Amino acid sequence: MRRKNGAFASAAMLAAVGGTAAGLYLVRRLLGSVSRPSVDLNNKVVLITGGSRGLGLAMALEFARAGSRIAICARDADELRVAEERISAVAREVARFSCDVTQPKQTASLIEQVIQRFGRLDILINNAGEMKVAPVESLERADFESAMATMFWGPVDLTRGALPHMRRLGKAQIVNITSIGGRISVPRLIPYCCAKSALVAFSEGLAAELAPAGIRVLTVVPGLMRTGSYLQAQFKGSAEDEFAWFGLAANLPGFTVAADHAARQIRKSLERGDYVCTISWPAKCLAAMQGLAPELTRDLMAQVNEHILPKPKGTKTFVSGKVLDKSFRGVFRLFTTLGRTAAAELNQ
Repeated sequence: MRRKNGAFASAAMLAAVGGTAAGLYLVRRLLGSVSRPSVDLNNKVVLITGGSRGLGLAMALEFARAGSRIAICARDADELRVAEERISAVAREVARFSCDVTQPKQTASLIEQVIQRFGRLDILINNAGEMKVAPVESLERADFESAMATMFWGPVDLTRGALPHMRRLGKAQIVNITSIGGRISVPRLIPYCCAKSALVAFSEGLAAELAPAGIRVLTVVPGLMRTGSYLQAQFKGSAEDEFAWFGLAANLPGFTVAADHAARQIRKSLERGDYVCTISWPAKCLAAMQGLAPELTRDLMAQVNEHILPKPKGTKTFVSGKVLDKSFRGVFRLFTTLGRTAAAELNQ
């Protein structure tokens, strides 16, 4: 009985503290004492990981047009060179750096190289990612490790490397590109969702901890975007069937947003001093649904897995979207026209 009374008292205390904090916050908002200083992007040094293609390239172009000095990094030297040429047409200054964000020594060196080249680092955008689509029967431990290394440990290492420099500046921004998959884990994308969920937790905790130091952290939660990335994704299990549903879902107008729209939303959120930027109405609806009716959300995901997605197969060899796309014709080509256009525009 004592244990129950103690648990009840603890819960009551937490509820009281939470209610008081929420009340004080609302009062401060109404009185206008909660300030969100705007961010002027002109002449700011912005480092974007995964900046050679897709959303990373779209953000580099968007921030360059706002007057920022741009540093991009990626693993592929040829892609970096092409991206640098594109960005230089609108940027006051741009530089490319080869880096594999899964390698801590390379991320540490990257931060130093950027600061040596530009003299400072004002904004770090953790964007590098990978997409592997497969049923759980086809997944191996290495698939989870790869996702975590790229989309969680990479941002952690880069942030830890950048923080000493940012603290000396006194004002800086960190932007973490997560995903609606980090809020709601979906079938066939479990390693991706695990890594993005970990990044959400890191980003939101970091935002609270670094606020007193003048370092703002923006957690970006995009839904599906037309970046052409479905061609860069890797598929296994019934690879062709997995590619078919994912390719269609990633390119449907209305259900997805264009990469330049997403980049513009991210820029505006950063300039406003937001802490969270959720992109696309389906993402906002899913996030709200998860918060209000988690059981119903799980049931919905289960029904999609059972009745819409292809039947699982245990094949454990990845095939790239670019290879699979060559065998598709007809209706699929029609419905993925926007995706192929985006891929051509965004160096995919």
